[in-house]
Amino acid sequence: MLSAATFRRLAFLTASFAYLQIALGGVVRVTDSGLGCPDWPLCHGRPYPAADIHSIIEYSHRTVGTITGVLLIVTVVTAWLVFRRTRPLVAWLATASVLAIAAEGALGGVVVVNELASWLVVVHLALAMIILGFLIATAVVSLPSTSAVADASFRRLAALAAAATYVLLLTGSTVVASSADESCRAWPLCGNGFAFDFAGANALTMLHRGAVLLIGILLVYVLRAAIRHQATRRVAVATAIVFALQVAVGVGSALTDAAFFNGLHVAIATLVWSGMLSIALLALSRGDRSPALSRLAVDKHPA
Repeated sequence: MLSAATFRRLAFLTASFAYLQIALGGVVRVTDSGLGCPDWPLCHGRPYPAADIHSIIEYSHRTVGTITGVLLIVTVVTAWLVFRRTRPLVAWLATASVLAIAAEGALGGVVVVNELASWLVVVHLALAMIILGFLIATAVVSLPSTSAVADASFRRLAALAAAATYVLLLTGSTVVASSADESCRAWPLCGNGFAFDFAGANALTMLHRGAVLLIGILLVYVLRAAIRHQATRRVAVATAIVFALQVAVGVGSALTDAAFFNGLHVAIATLVWSGMLSIALLALSRGDRSPALSRLAVDKHPA
């Protein structure tokens, strides 16, 4: 028999695969494997990759995406079976994610057909983060009932920090998609490391690094506050560690052209986004419908 506990495990597994899909997408980008399979949904006209590292990387990305899609469908069906009467928000969040992933799949084909147009790559990542956000929300909202963190200002700041982290991800993606990172191999600024450079694509790099500074201060403030609240403490500690690692990897990515740093940069940035979103959601109340509302739902939609 399906239970809420079983659904939670499934929801977190689906979110984990969605994260893996995004991380592999980062590997595809930094290794220039986006055209390793120049056609879609096949790869060089075949249902399997050629004996080429770029084809294998791109095909692995597509394969994980397929698994994620299957898990997502199972998650949506299970959500409606388990929570449609007691906590329908869980089911609607899961449904929103499957609609978004359908759009993402179609967009992936458009990205390939347009040979990785930079603006489409950014939109592709933006939508991927929204999908991951819906899946994380589905899993977190399905957790056992609890009251909200009493500090309303903290709840608002946590939501703002999550939104700001999403924006920060997009500014970083814009830098990579426009190849602006290739002309500014210094840190924290360009030139000798202390020169402002707003010429051409370097303006995007300056925008991103300015956003890192401002939003980073906000994240540190919110993470410190989150550690003080029991509901968000463990996730806040983990996110703080990941955020510190992300700063170090970001420096390595800025100073070098190493695929290792570039790939990690996207993967860890996604973890920071996941952590900040989780904190914002954990700060809110969770609970089932009242018995009266559940009975009303049954009367309107009898099994």
